[in-house]
Amino acid sequence: MIEHVGHEYLDAFFTCCESHLAQDGIFVLQAITMPDELYEEYIRSPGFIKEYIFPGGSLPSLSRITSVSASARLCEILALGFDDKFIRVWEYYFIYCAAGFRTRTLGDYQVVFSRPVLSRFAAGLPVA
Repeated sequence: MIEHVGHEYLDAFFTCCESHLAQDGIFVLQAITMPDELYEEYIRSPGFIKEYIFPGGSLPSLSRITSVSASARLCEILALGFDDKFIRVWEYYFIYCAAGFRTRTLGDYQVVFSRPVLSRFAAGLPVA
């Protein structure tokens, strides 16, 4: 659905999602995305998907999704006492890791551990 939102409205979209999410809520986003390295050119160019499938919309890049969703709460983060340097350090960290993932130098795994009595929660997960 985010493909219908459009590049220029991503900030407003994530601000709206954040404001409507219950304290114990979960927001799951499925998105068709454009690779980061093609995104800037893509948003400036016409194309089949933008013209016929998602008029007024665009396929976001993963970097764009994460940066916009993070900036939706920037005022709250700054209100906690964190300064611009703190924000820049974390932004650099994310960019650094993204480069590592892109070059396949870094990996990312989700590993679930549980006691045998809780194995019902892991039904369907691969067992090592």
